[in-house]
Amino acid sequence: MTDEKARDNFLKYGNPDGKGSFAVGIALPNFLQQKDYQLQVLVIFFLIVVFAIPGYFLSKISANQKDVGGVNVDNRKIFTEQINENMTGKQIPGILAHSQELSAMRVRNEAELAILRRIRAADVVKEALPKVSAKKEKQGQDQSQVQVKPICLLVGYMNNLLTDADFESEGLKKDLETILRAIPSYMDIMLTRL
Repeated sequence: MTDEKARDNFLKYGNPDGKGSFAVGIALPNFLQQKDYQLQVLVIFFLIVVFAIPGYFLSKISANQKDVGGVNVDNRKIFTEQINENMTGKQIPGILAHSQELSAMRVRNEAELAILRRIRAADVVKEALPKVSAKKEKQGQDQSQVQVKPICLLVGYMNNLLTDADFESEGLKKDLETILRAIPSYMDIMLTRL
């Protein structure tokens, strides 16, 4: 470096040519850079950065919190509380009915209610329904509300209590498909808890 000015520039700025300018900008169409659109651009940017991007990642994280077969992760805890060494095969439909997916099933109309009452009258279904202890019944406590509908559908299906006319109800058919699709996953969860 024989030029004194170039040497001084290099020592001051790190470049023999002197102070360089550096500008950063966002590539936007010209109409968005006009003063008339500044507020709208900032609002849209704010919505995307604060809501859309975190919402996308939250949905991806939530979607990954499924257990074997796509059932709810909380079923592991529910089944762990229900399973004990004195459990019999007749109690399994009642335990399965405590799951997040099956406990959300409700009776949709009077036709479904009539079908479920007919199925519930069978002795094999009555044996599968969970019993509330007399002590808890006197205290007004219930052993965590369980829906009877999934128990009736599952035991009714297993014992051929459902007729072809019962399958004409779309809601009942859809609920039974949900139950049958989830059963292998539930059994896998229960077997890992034993």
